[in-house]
Amino acid sequence: MTTRAATGVLPHTSVTTQSASLSRISAIDALRGVALTLMALTHAAFFIGVGMQAESYGGQRVFLQSPPYWLTGLLTTLASPIFFCLAGVSLALLEQSRRRKGASHWTVSRFMLARAGVIMLLDLTICAWLWMGKMPYIHVLTAIGLGMIILAGLRLLPTRAILAVAIVTLLVHQGIIEALRPQLEAGAPQSLLQALFFTYSYDTNPPVGFPVLGWGPVMWLGFVLGRSLNRPALRQSHTWVWIGGGLLALWLALRLVGGYGDLGAYRAGDPLSHFLVMSKAPPSLSYLAFKLGIAALIYAGLIAFPTIIETGPLRVLTLIGQTSLCFYVMHIVIYHVLAQLFFLFDVPALPGIVYGYALWMLGMTLLIPLCERYRMLRKQYPESVLRYL
Repeated sequence: MTTRAATGVLPHTSVTTQSASLSRISAIDALRGVALTLMALTHAAFFIGVGMQAESYGGQRVFLQSPPYWLTGLLTTLASPIFFCLAGVSLALLEQSRRRKGASHWTVSRFMLARAGVIMLLDLTICAWLWMGKMPYIHVLTAIGLGMIILAGLRLLPTRAILAVAIVTLLVHQGIIEALRPQLEAGAPQSLLQALFFTYSYDTNPPVGFPVLGWGPVMWLGFVLGRSLNRPALRQSHTWVWIGGGLLALWLALRLVGGYGDLGAYRAGDPLSHFLVMSKAPPSLSYLAFKLGIAALIYAGLIAFPTIIETGPLRVLTLIGQTSLCFYVMHIVIYHVLAQLFFLFDVPALPGIVYGYALWMLGMTLLIPLCERYRMLRKQYPESVLRYL
């Protein structure tokens, strides 16, 4: 008797499993695309001097602009937590892929270390110069790179041990931030090591925007999640609705109680809008719970309606997510150049947010074809240096 396997036809269950797996990966790419697209908006505005702040730094008081500005900022600050979490998810998927192909643990870790070196080099040179006009500047890619270096060793532990390390690091970091609260709220000078690992500072040399032990655990939790995505429960959209709801409940509890895990706590007498303003640098637990809770709800929608990101109108988000590092580096280049051109013209006196959105949309029309071309090149040359980018 001729079996299905012999005729090269996969059993229905295998086809269904593979289809579900591809849809899940597409949803991850699309969620990363959401984060990068929102990030591009806030950075486009930043380069022309338009602020959309809806987060605090060091727990210091924030003076919000009109609702269109801070509501936009509330959306764009979803980017960093999603970016760090999905960096870990992607590394877990890469680990699984390489191990299935027979790669040793050392080969996988060596690749992670090489990629960490490449992205840190980009961050400390090209990106730093375009951000600050000088080098180096320890920004998001350097924090991700340092987190990857730690993860290259952590990944050798059992998954539960990695989870424990991530949670303990996250909680201990929050405790340290609580101890440093008076210093941070007073705007006191910080050492480079304190800024690099625990807080942040634009006054150190080099400046530090993302502390490793504040953001690294988010990546490590993402790595644990990536190892667990094949579990049936995590394939269901309603599971992610519950996860998102749980994280938002944690956020609400932290905001209502104040104190630990809530640097930049809501103060009696503050405008109600300030209830949504939390510390991004260093990241407070309330900030992470709020942003990742919303991200989980978005992910639930993406896996519930996969066609909109695979063949539908939002498939561009999948493209951006699949070419995330290219998009990140090139968006800094493009918006820097567009901003310099913008300042050459005597533009009409319109609200800054109008020009922020206009510059963002113009830049996206340039970035999307670049990402398409880059994806084609990476598929054409899978073993080239492009695999590190």
